[in-house]
Amino acid sequence: MSDEGASRFAAAATAAQEALGAHARAVAGASGDHDTVVRAGEELLPVLLEYVDAQFELTGIGYPLGILMELEDEEVDEGDAEEWPVEGISVLQRHDYVVTDEDAVLAAGRQAYLQAWPEDDEAAAAADVNHVGRALYQVAHAEGWGSLRKVPGLAPVGGFTGVVRQDELLGPDPDDWAAEVLDEDAELLYCQEDVFRAP
Repeated sequence: MSDEGASRFAAAATAAQEALGAHARAVAGASGDHDTVVRAGEELLPVLLEYVDAQFELTGIGYPLGILMELEDEEVDEGDAEEWPVEGISVLQRHDYVVTDEDAVLAAGRQAYLQAWPEDDEAAAAADVNHVGRALYQVAHAEGWGSLRKVPGLAPVGGFTGVVRQDELLGPDPDDWAAEVLDEDAELLYCQEDVFRAP
């Protein structure tokens, strides 16, 4: 064990402790906000990778955090794809929810409707928002699709975001779009998979 390796490991250990503390504070204060938790993890990962590398250099053993190196390998593979010129991309998303309380979802949609159309009354809101799909449209219209995680009566269970190379971009006129809007053979440049606790 060299003095240089020991010094590097000690510095990496200190940085990892501080980064874990910052990560814990960010997650505890996120109040379930998905983007905040993901950003906290992205900031923590490179610090832990440095710790693993320093430990391996010092001891020749990567256990138990060496498994994190696989994440770095995946990022390198994704980086290889990004070296090629990209003229267009599509961002594809799927987010699945369990409807735990349909009445609560409808109520949230009607509240969003009244925020957008304050001159209308509750009867108009009930007439417009008469099913779950319409309720989610009104919520998204008011606050964006990302706000669905906060809708009472919905419980997120999983999500997928993919970035694919796209040669035929959607133009301003839907009549000019390709017959198949989603190309199953498109080259995947990056993906993120999210799993939530069961409701």
